Amino acid sequence: MKSHSKETRNRQTRHFLAILGVAVLAVPVVAGVPMAARLPAQGPADRPKFDAASIKVNKNAGVGRVNLTQPGGHLTASNVSLKFLIIQAYQLTQVQVYFGSIPGGANWVDPEHFDIEAETEGNPTVEQKRLMIQSLLLDRFKLTMHHETRQLPEYALVLSKAGKTGSQLQPHASDTKCVDVPAGLPNPPIVQGAANLPPCGGLRVVGSDLIGQNVTMEKLAATLSVLVERKVINRTGLTGTYDVTLHFQIVPLEAEASAPDPSAPPSIFTALQGQLGLKLESTKGPVDVIVIDHVEEPSEN
Repeated sequence: MKSHSKETRNRQTRHFLAILGVAVLAVPVVAGVPMAARLPAQGPADRPKFDAASIKVNKNAGVGRVNLTQPGGHLTASNVSLKFLIIQAYQLTQVQVYFGSIPGGANWVDPEHFDIEAETEGNPTVEQKRLMIQSLLLDRFKLTMHHETRQLPEYALVLSKAGKTGSQLQPHASDTKCVDVPAGLPNPPIVQGAANLPPCGGLRVVGSDLIGQNVTMEKLAATLSVLVERKVINRTGLTGTYDVTLHFQIVPLEAEASAPDPSAPPSIFTALQGQLGLKLESTKGPVDVIVIDHVEEPSEN
């Protein structure tokens, strides 16, 4: 039973990492910015495009990755689903993408994964590359969509005890070493080895730890939105910035309820209370989402 529980947790961890994209881009979220304001104002003809793009079906298991930080005009995406690509292109969370009644069905949307290599001239920014992915979705996947605001379950991030934080959530220490967040990225990529310092002003997952320095509570709430796959609203009342280290199990709380593994780290809900002095309270509220109206499976080339 223990072995089965561990394998289940490993599969769920891989699924989570694919959603989060931590191997290259950690937490594709823009905190506090309504999605309608993030959708490109220019029409398809004005939106930047890659000069060439190759799309091939990926038949191997693994973590989905989109590398937007490669120098020059090159972009690599490996083992990505359509939904994951949309999430990266528009900086959304898992719960902000809905597939409507697509004519003729689209039974390939969930199981099919792709490898993408794309090129353009010059040295485009991360944001310009996101727009180019949007053009790729339009041109090769024939994607059309619309924006909605829906009342959905969400969490309020609050203090467990008024006026008191946990031992692993402390006001930022100015002498703490951290690495700058690359321009255009919500959080920096993971860097393996001794140079793997916490990011300045951002958060990232390293193993079973979520770490960051000089982090606002809005940034923490935005990151938690991805981890728990539900919008998280900051209602801690905490101002300023904090240094954060959270050791937790990267699976939803519900997945561990039936067969918990005593050797595993605590769930994120338990870890928040015990380590940061915070908790998530269930509530409902308006969430910006996009609804996919039409999509086509791309031809390989």
